[in-house]
Parts: sequence; structure tokens; C-alpha cells
Amino acid sequence: MSHPPLRSAAKQRICDAALQHFVTYGYDGASLNQIAEMVGIRKASIYAHFANKDALYLTLLEDAIHAENEFIRSCFEAAHALPGQHYCESLKQHYQEAWHFRFLLRTAYVPPDSLREQITRLYNAHLALCQQQITHALAEYDAGLAKMDYLSEAYLGLVDSLHVELLYAGTARFDVRLQAMWQLFATALQQHLSP
Repeated sequence: MSHPPLRSAAKQRICDAALQHFVTYGYDGASLNQIAEMVGIRKASIYAHFANKDALYLTLLEDAIHAENEFIRSCFEAAHALPGQHYCESLKQHYQEAWHFRFLLRTAYVPPDSLREQITRLYNAHLALCQQQITHALAEYDAGLAKMDYLSEAYLGLVDSLHVELLYAGTARFDVRLQAMWQLFATALQQHLSP
């Protein structure tokens, strides 16, 4: 299990302020001047910690992915009725509470063009972890399910649908989407359980 790097208090304050600022304004609308004002420093002081806006943004992305990987692991470790259910049911509250999750979704689905390749590589690694977790959970639930690769792909499609709902519609209709998508996935699992 990897841990985020240790940082000075000043660098962490910049990261905390920048995270909220990027979530609110996006990459293009974000301003290092405004981030500096939020922290109570001069813009030049940001450059003592980060080479430029891209470096700050990628640092936040790495932090967000680390936090989300840990969240996924914890959700899959929790006992629940069906594999992957706890993660899906936790997303709404997690989105409301976790700035890094909102940042990750916005970054993954609306990446700045200049960083698209790096973001795609990092996000795909994150999705691979999610797929590993569901594949393992399916195998533990029923050995026969582990042989059906399309179930883990279907689960990623379900998760993607929930992420898109949160990003573009917020939490208002999340429960409706979750219920519909989860019913389809649960039905598919039940149909393929070993006799």
C-alpha cells in the first residue's frame, strides 16, 4: 500500500486551497493568484513548491487517485450482500464529502488538453485497480463468476454511469440511477451463479 508523500505545512495548505479552487473553477478557470490569496501568500511563493500550474494540478491528481484507491479498497473489504455493492452505494455520500473525489471526476471526464495523456494514463491505472477489486470480489463470492471477464467490465460500466451522474447531474437523481443500474448487475450475477 503506497502512502502520499510527506509535505511541509505550507505546501499542504497550497494543495488544500488549490483542490477546492480547481473543483470549483476547473483547470482553465483556476488562477494561481486566487489560490495564493486563499492561502494568504504571494503567487511567487507557490513557485517555491510547484514549477507551474500543471505541476500543481498533477500533484493534486496523484493525491486524489491515491485517496480514491484507498477508498475503493476499504469499500471492497467491507462485507456486503453482493460484490461491489458497498462501493456503489457509498458514492453519493462520498461525492458530497470528498473534494478529491469531485476533483478526480472532473479531471478524468473533462481533462485539460495539455495534460490529457498524463491524466488518461493515471486514471486508467485507477480503473484497473477498481477492476482488480471487483474481479477478486466476484471470485470470492462464487468461483464461477471469476471466469466471466465481462462481469468486471459491466461493473466498470455501472461505476462509470454513476460517476457521470454525479459529475453532470449532482446527487439529485443518483439514487434512481443506482437502483436501475444495480438491479441489472445483480440480476446478471444471480443468473450466472454456479449450480
